[in-house]
Amino acid sequence: MLRGGAGRHERGSRHRLRPGGAACTSRTMPVRRERVDPIRTPAQLELCHRRWLLPDDVGRAVALPQAARLWRGLLDLGVLDPSAEAQLERLSLPAAGQPDQNDLPAAASAGALLAGAGSATAVSQVVFPEEGRRDPYRDGGPDPGYRDYTLYVVDSPRFLLLPLPPVDLTCGACGKAGAPDLTSFGAASLLDLERACSACGARHDLDRDRATLLSGAIFLLEELCARAALSIELPRAPRDEELPDAGVSDLLREAFGGYDELADDGVEPA
Repeated sequence: MLRGGAGRHERGSRHRLRPGGAACTSRTMPVRRERVDPIRTPAQLELCHRRWLLPDDVGRAVALPQAARLWRGLLDLGVLDPSAEAQLERLSLPAAGQPDQNDLPAAASAGALLAGAGSATAVSQVVFPEEGRRDPYRDGGPDPGYRDYTLYVVDSPRFLLLPLPPVDLTCGACGKAGAPDLTSFGAASLLDLERACSACGARHDLDRDRATLLSGAIFLLEELCARAALSIELPRAPRDEELPDAGVSDLLREAFGGYDELADDGVEPA
């Protein structure tokens, strides 16, 4: 059960799906992540909307082959462009430096996920629905803008992905609150489960520790963590609160089992 509420598209709001199942207004590209294809020049930096789709049980493992099949399925459905390039980002765990970044053909990017043992891996591609790509949110407007897809997978029992990094963590053992010690990774962060509370020495307890988001909403830590997630960045919030594309939903259920959707509005592009 959620311990704090936020608006429908307020930063940090979480929409619970059934089992299994001021934003940008101009046509822009994300400007932080370098892309090889397609090449677009943004007029200015604008805030955008990001949807996170992740398993509804943090204890459910997502193996590398499952993640690879999900990414391959997005290529096969026409959501991604197999003729363009994708970007691969990989960070060995525990982190000892910066992530390695490489551009590679999209057709080979699913296979590259299989080499992520003991690492946090993210593979991403930017596409434009108006250029013939399938749009899972079915935005039929005259200028749907770009879609930035990123699949994250963490292959480590010690680390978890935090799609919405909290600004404050409260220890479930002693009640002390403080800024979390997290590792940035893409648009998300990584949580080290072996980190201990500075006050009492207790390690993170997903069932008891509480996380406060920038919006002020408070959640149990387990509700914000995942071992894998698909993020979809859009120029503006879609009309639907839940993913309306049955084909893409089936791919997510196959990879994640039941899944949840996090809405993060008014964020900088990845």
